[in-house]
Amino acid sequence: MAPWPCNRLVSSSTARLDTFDIRHILGRSIAALALVFLSGGAFAASGYAHGADHCYYFDAPRGWTIDNAAGARDGVPMVFYPAGTTWQTAPVAMYTRPASSSNISPEPARIAEQVERVVQMYRSNSENIEARRVQDVRARSGSTGELWQYTGYSNGGAELVVYYPAPRTINFFVLQLPQAETADEYRPILVELAESYRAASDCRPCSSSGACTAAN
Repeated sequence: MAPWPCNRLVSSSTARLDTFDIRHILGRSIAALALVFLSGGAFAASGYAHGADHCYYFDAPRGWTIDNAAGARDGVPMVFYPAGTTWQTAPVAMYTRPASSSNISPEPARIAEQVERVVQMYRSNSENIEARRVQDVRARSGSTGELWQYTGYSNGGAELVVYYPAPRTINFFVLQLPQAETADEYRPILVELAESYRAASDCRPCSSSGACTAAN
């Protein structure tokens, strides 16, 4: 998996925050795999992200769709968007993925280090963003994470990100907003998703490279 502290995801939608191409930032070394639990292809209510250094489960927020195919070509194991829309047409969207992280530092410091890497990465690309810690988030599984808000993008957008430290990664959920002023409106949806987070060690690899079901 690529050791890049990237929040940003690109799609063809004009609503997406599209300053950078995640394939350029992440390279071609991502080894993330996402599966869904319900039959019916890429769309389901629950899923998990799996790789050599991570395994975690999550549930879609009420009224949202999970799709483990739309972001696959960009190395993103699972994306989320409001039901009745598509990844291309959704006014707002979320995704999840892990970032490699050393477990040498205490957990709060590891998150702060991750945030600083994100800020510096964007600033090196002439995006003078700022990061602000908003609140703690406690998953129903007992894991404790932190919610951060990134603002100052040249296109007027913002991102809200919940980070959970894991032994070898920082696992995170990103909400992308084309308008920064809508952050308070959509924050509860991201928190609902993040509260379903459950780190585990029992994720089974999928037998195919596309959309998977429990039978795989």
